Amino acid sequence: MASRAVVIGPAAYATGSGIDSHPSIGESARMYGEVLAGDAMWGAESCRVLGHGEVQRADGVMRALQEAADETEPEDIFLVVYVGHGQYWSDLPGAQVHFSVGSSHKNEPWTWLSSWYVYRVMRRARAKLKVLIADCCYSNLLPQLGEEPVLPGVLGELDEGTCVFTAVKNANFASAEGCSALPGDLAGCTPFSGHLLRVLRDGTKDHEARLTIGLLREAVKQEMESCAAARHQVPRMSLNDARDGTPLFTNRMESTRRDRAPSLPVAPEDWVRTLMLDRDSRLEDLLRDERKTGDVVAILSSRTDDASRLLARHIDARANKRFSEPRAFARYWNQVEKALRV
Repeated sequence: MASRAVVIGPAAYATGSGIDSHPSIGESARMYGEVLAGDAMWGAESCRVLGHGEVQRADGVMRALQEAADETEPEDIFLVVYVGHGQYWSDLPGAQVHFSVGSSHKNEPWTWLSSWYVYRVMRRARAKLKVLIADCCYSNLLPQLGEEPVLPGVLGELDEGTCVFTAVKNANFASAEGCSALPGDLAGCTPFSGHLLRVLRDGTKDHEARLTIGLLREAVKQEMESCAAARHQVPRMSLNDARDGTPLFTNRMESTRRDRAPSLPVAPEDWVRTLMLDRDSRLEDLLRDERKTGDVVAILSSRTDDASRLLARHIDARANKRFSEPRAFARYWNQVEKALRV
């Protein structure tokens, strides 16, 4: 295994650049390195937090990303974490999100790092799962790693197994001010990274020994929604055929403090909740019942969020293969069609 994580956190900017320096950015980057180093799935040798000199210019960041990408193998994870400032200029050709580096200036787009350069390196990596965590303004406008439009060259192929997890979903601006509800060093991080790091450092009460993409998404969302100190913005996760059940981090909560493994869900709504956390953990059990599978797909298809609709398509694809016998498929589709007509 040669999984690699690269953490990018430009916290200081030149006087006159028009960009605010935030200690919380540097503290977040440092804490990502510390937490990943202590995770048995990663370790210090797999995680690189870029230093002050490396984050000064786009070239330094991209060289470090390329080096890490080149070290990954087909069974690995390639994780890129960016904490900093994001900007979006709609009047540029092929408008895209740009990431700040230490030498960036507010109104000089050419001094920033195009997110498409980051995407290109990640998509070319051999790793089976590529994850970008973006804690910055305008991160809500970041597309999927494998999303259209189809571009020439390497970007002309849609890549599977990618995930983009962003600090904001419905707003352009992410807060850099620390959250007072977080303990110790985490209070000095940005709100999104602080709550995410708390989940990674302390784990969750879920019975699983590892945090999958689905579990991570739900745990961070719950953390931020239940925070007593502030009303945080909703994070966003965008998947491109990345399995929700792919283990990403260790669940570091002691096993004796975790919930017991739940019994098999009964009601369709219970199935939806279970599969939203890990879409493949109980799917084989669900597919034993054509009608209930149809009910679950109908519920998910009626929702407006991307995660539910992606899960609906995933289950539907499996159902079409499983229920090849006409009467079995009719039992499945009758439930889907009946619910969708309501």
